[in-house]
Amino acid sequence: MTVLRPFALALAALAGAAQLAPAGPALAAPTTYYVDCSAATNGTGSLTSPINSMPAANALTLAPGDALLFKRGVTCKGQLYARFSGSVSAPVTYGRYGTGGAARIDANGNYAAVWLKNASYVTVQDLELIAPGDNTTARRGVWAQAVDSGDLTGVVLQRLDIHDVRGTLPAKTGGAAANGKYAGASGGIVVEALGSTTPSAFKGMRIADNDIHGVDRAGIYFWSNWCRRPDMVGFWTSLCTAAWHPHTGTVIQDNTLTDIGGDGLVVKTSSDALVQRNDLDEFNERAGSVNAGMWTANSDWVTFQYNRSAHGNTTADGQAYDVDHSTNHITFQYNVSHDNAGGFFLLCPYGAGVPGQSKDFVIRYNLSVNDHARTFQVCAGGLVRGQIYNNTVQLPDDSHHQIVTESDAKDNELDVAFTNNLLRGGSSPASAQWTLNDSSFRIDHNLLYQVPVPAAATATVTSAPLLAAPSATSHDPAAFKLLPGSPALGSGSPISGNGGRDYFGAPLASPPSIGFHEGP
Repeated sequence: MTVLRPFALALAALAGAAQLAPAGPALAAPTTYYVDCSAATNGTGSLTSPINSMPAANALTLAPGDALLFKRGVTCKGQLYARFSGSVSAPVTYGRYGTGGAARIDANGNYAAVWLKNASYVTVQDLELIAPGDNTTARRGVWAQAVDSGDLTGVVLQRLDIHDVRGTLPAKTGGAAANGKYAGASGGIVVEALGSTTPSAFKGMRIADNDIHGVDRAGIYFWSNWCRRPDMVGFWTSLCTAAWHPHTGTVIQDNTLTDIGGDGLVVKTSSDALVQRNDLDEFNERAGSVNAGMWTANSDWVTFQYNRSAHGNTTADGQAYDVDHSTNHITFQYNVSHDNAGGFFLLCPYGAGVPGQSKDFVIRYNLSVNDHARTFQVCAGGLVRGQIYNNTVQLPDDSHHQIVTESDAKDNELDVAFTNNLLRGGSSPASAQWTLNDSSFRIDHNLLYQVPVPAAATATVTSAPLLAAPSATSHDPAAFKLLPGSPALGSGSPISGNGGRDYFGAPLASPPSIGFHEGP
């Protein structure tokens, strides 16, 4: 049984270490430096005599508590190099001042608008960032790097407007899917740990309230080459050059991502991460390769909740969400998915009995509406102790829709319980299919209305579910609530460790209802 590890543990460890640290010597009063790239002459950095260029700004030496602020309504060209560390009580801050329009940084041909390297306790906030290019070289809005640095803590990226980042994309014909991925990735916010001598990672990073739009390749992307471990899939051997040392305690929340060239939000080589309340609309707009909305690989204890992922533009993957290879204890709960060309969910492990399996994952209390091609797709590989329960799915009107499809016909590789899910058929219910040959994939206590019932399914309800206002054209969760008298009410099977609440926050009964709503 999967039990969610308390996310607070990772952050508590950092806070405890800070509280126990001995008091240091008194520090000089923090300094605020001002940058106005429209000023005619370069000044000292005071409000009345601002710095007027990015090279001059980068030449400053910043101490804990210092701030470097860019004038609103002005564009500074060049790459901001954020390399100085603050302290737990006095971070180094990069932001804006004044009134009027945005404070913009244009990378102007550099790899990133903001390059944060080997620095702890840094906050980057309230800036507009662009990194134009021709999609043939790397570009990033923010590029956060840990290179043989040890662990970096206390980095905050918030309230940034990141757009027109035109980094490497796979060609639509003949391009390699790996272009722009892994080390050296392109995107709105790219976080990576590299090196070979000192295990390095970001600890307790917070990415919040950012608007990321019109970027190539990924929206938010994590990578580390400190990723070798027994669970790791074989094909990463050439990509991972150092032993497992994951990013930990990451919080990614309340970000809006639209018009993303490739993958939306990707967490790799991470542990104890929380991804919540993010809104993703339109991904794989230009990459022309395999991409998904929000997903994780080679990671442990990652929770995705209260997110929306919509309008993925591909059937090469193209699902809203994905539990990928080499993962343990991944949970997707209380999310919404709709109108994705590739479907609702990808489960992409590698061969059973070899490294790369997906183990102990939970997919519960989510809503899928009008997701095309397939609801669940399983790659050729092993799933171990997986649980898919209490999801509500409005199937699309497509003909020959795949409800669950596996890429491998071998038996006893898909150790999955598919329980208490409510599936409502589209306008072509007779053509929906289960391409599933694995008897270890257990289908029990589901409501399948105008949906084929697999021969091995048990305790299936086939009556109309009586939902509030179901439609393939509306993704409002309230439209899929159960009405009084619904046959789904109280018809589910009890599940231990079920989180205790439905999508709407209502406590769960025992036995629970079927679907993502416990009931009126």
